[in-house]
Amino acid sequence: MDRSSPSRAGLTLVLLAVAHAAIHALSALMPLVYPIVVVEYGLNVADIGIFIGITTAVGGTMQLAYGFLTRYVARPALLAGGQLLFGASLLVGGLSQSIVQLLAAISVSRIGASPQHPVGNALISDVYPAQRRGFAISAHISGGNIGTILVPFIGAALLLAFGWQATLMLFGIPPLIIGVLIAVFVREDHADYRRRARASGSVRQHLGQVIGRGDLRLILGASLVAAGGRGLDIVAPFMVLYLSGPLGFDERTVAILYAILLVGAVGGPILAGILSDRFGRRRTLVAYYLASAVGILAFLAAGANLFFLVPVLLPFGTAVFSESPVLQAFLADRATGPMRDVAFAVYFTFAFGIGAAWAFVIGAVAGGIGYPAAFTIMAASYLVAAGLLFAVRGRGPEPEPA
Repeated sequence: MDRSSPSRAGLTLVLLAVAHAAIHALSALMPLVYPIVVVEYGLNVADIGIFIGITTAVGGTMQLAYGFLTRYVARPALLAGGQLLFGASLLVGGLSQSIVQLLAAISVSRIGASPQHPVGNALISDVYPAQRRGFAISAHISGGNIGTILVPFIGAALLLAFGWQATLMLFGIPPLIIGVLIAVFVREDHADYRRRARASGSVRQHLGQVIGRGDLRLILGASLVAAGGRGLDIVAPFMVLYLSGPLGFDERTVAILYAILLVGAVGGPILAGILSDRFGRRRTLVAYYLASAVGILAFLAAGANLFFLVPVLLPFGTAVFSESPVLQAFLADRATGPMRDVAFAVYFTFAFGIGAAWAFVIGAVAGGIGYPAAFTIMAASYLVAAGLLFAVRGRGPEPEPA
């Protein structure tokens, strides 16, 4: 792909951001579906933790494969094929008549969604220079979050009007269209990529560098720890269950509060990306981790008091949904060339794998000890992640190989 072509870079970013929106739309829809299936199938909060853990683990185990697959399959083909599988699985999932069938359908959808982060971010990092990379990756994430923020309005209305099965099927249609568009319009010179990849070393060598370098280990470690309070996968579903369960809000109020939380997920990452381009990744990340910890404790302290709860949700949502893209840009700065694909594959394998483990833990704590303990653990995860990033040394973005 021609890095010098702004239109090609822009088109790639737009299409991948739209694809990301479709994936996030499902992630945002599921927290609204969980309370329904809990009643319909006689489940409890621990069961939902297991459901989230299994589906996250299935998608997460696919991430590592892309460090290898990108050497043999063009990245646009992987992204387009993933969207087609994602959409098809939701159409099938809409026919589910049991929790096992729904689990299978969502698990397959996670496989279809799995190229989006490692392959999409690596491709975007290649077509945007380091001084604009924070913006580009954050815009990719924000595009996904547009899909997130529409769900409390569109998704909630569809759930009320048609039920969760039909809504799931409707959410499967856009990815099918997007998959075709990516296949037609997104391009890369895969032969040139393969030559550069072979020249830079084997996948095993790159994997050894990613694991062996201290700065990359610390970035990966921060991601593993912060996954305990990550936006859509952990914070959102357990917050919705807390609002609708112990706090006793009705469905409409929960949907509005959920929407307020998600508003910060659109503009917040872009602002964080721009700040990180200007002031540095580490400084920006530490500030956002601290803000996330304060925000979740403030949410917990507000309880059912809407006068305090509503003002807390927007800034908290802005902080908690913004750290991840900046952390990914930090990784992209440090892991250059074809090694970046391997680094992202490792990063997202670890992130989704530990995310599954965190879902089990948070679900068990919320169901056994209580939601306050679960939210306190989330706050602690942000603080530990900030501490790890303090230890990262060395200069910022490294020069790209010729």
